[in-house]
Amino acid sequence: MLIFFSQETSNIPELYKIPFDVQQLSDFAEWEKNRIVPSAFVIEGNDHPYVSSILGKIRRDSEVFASLCFSTVLLPSSDNSLFDGILPPPLELQKQIEAAQDLSRSLKGKDNYLTHQGRLINYLWLRPNYIVQPWHEWKNPRFYRYPLLEAMSLDQSDSFEWLRNLANSKILEPVSLLDRQRECMYCRSSHLSFVDICPNCSSIDIKLQPSLHCFTCGCVDAQDKFMHSGTLVCPKCHTHLRHIGSDYDRPLENYSCHACHHAFVEGDVQVRCAICEKDMNPNELILNEIHSWRLSDKGRTIAFRGEVFDLSSGFNQLDFISRELFIHDLDWMMVMARRYPNINFSLFGIYFANLPDLVELFNHARLLQMLESFAQRLRNLLRTPDLSTRTAENMLWLLLPNTDEQGLMGFQTRIEKSMDMLLEESEYKLDFRFITVNSQKLSNKENAELLLARLFGELL
Repeated sequence: MLIFFSQETSNIPELYKIPFDVQQLSDFAEWEKNRIVPSAFVIEGNDHPYVSSILGKIRRDSEVFASLCFSTVLLPSSDNSLFDGILPPPLELQKQIEAAQDLSRSLKGKDNYLTHQGRLINYLWLRPNYIVQPWHEWKNPRFYRYPLLEAMSLDQSDSFEWLRNLANSKILEPVSLLDRQRECMYCRSSHLSFVDICPNCSSIDIKLQPSLHCFTCGCVDAQDKFMHSGTLVCPKCHTHLRHIGSDYDRPLENYSCHACHHAFVEGDVQVRCAICEKDMNPNELILNEIHSWRLSDKGRTIAFRGEVFDLSSGFNQLDFISRELFIHDLDWMMVMARRYPNINFSLFGIYFANLPDLVELFNHARLLQMLESFAQRLRNLLRTPDLSTRTAENMLWLLLPNTDEQGLMGFQTRIEKSMDMLLEESEYKLDFRFITVNSQKLSNKENAELLLARLFGELL
């Protein structure tokens, strides 16, 4: 069934009556009386308030929020991102409906979609190629907004805050960087003004004016004060200034403050927020990168499994540090080892090649128990200064300070024995691979990030 919303009688629905049952309504309240869920909604007309009202009610309804919805006219507004496009011909429409129905049948745990995160995953799952695009709107305090996130949010929370949580949870992944802007440190507004001020008293009453510097007495003042009957005369020592470079010159301080009379080369810059009206320094502004986004592998996993299984939770007791901090520390160790030959360290990588496949094949709880057992054994082998991180769900790195090649070989032997014992106790055939390198064998042309990338490539 197709449901057409239209303020006036239209001939368009007649074209779709052969392949579909068609129902024409004028208002969303009419649909709510019976709440018949159609294969798709169609909103006719170019009356923006009417189209926006119907579309918003569809996207916020708890039952049909993810339904296919088409328009008959392309409107220049943010609502276009909530449509599935212009209404296609009947045969093409039928193909799109069938594809969406196949994807809908594969959704698991549909009770989870009562939450705003679940609604978003549902919506994006039914549209595999959908990109969550920002809409530029100068009236918005942050210049940008995400209409889809606003529509899927049940509590009307800040879409940027929700987006940050979705990105941190790896539900969404960035597609492309569209803009980079500075925002107020207090209210995150991008409506900012930049004002030049006096570096001495912070007054805005400053002016650019040419100045002169008398070599005889060192007086520096505005050029106008040196003018006397068409000649240049120092206002302090009354010397006639005839030759630039020998009698006088032009100083660098071309700015003057009318409040404190301070002369300076260049003023300071103060930022003023147009929303909260607070002042701050430019270096206090918050950098915000505006990306387009799509559903990540983890988000798709939630959709077709109906649950979240985070492989990393099995390694929680290893006390991972962040990837960025690990790379920073590794870079520092590499610089130290190159400068001081007596400093030695080793890098140890552990790659679980088939771990994602095991998640698909076996019971999650039992697999998680095996990973926790391995993490406990590994934790017992690590020393207090040793650092660990995870650069992928199945890629672990260990930084072992003060460990030479002999110590590295002994460490690998102990881990191999531990893994052999673990596999004897488990029915899982875990494919694990090790890669190691000592600081004495590192290239002077590599930094930490390139080193990790090269070693990870060797494991694949």
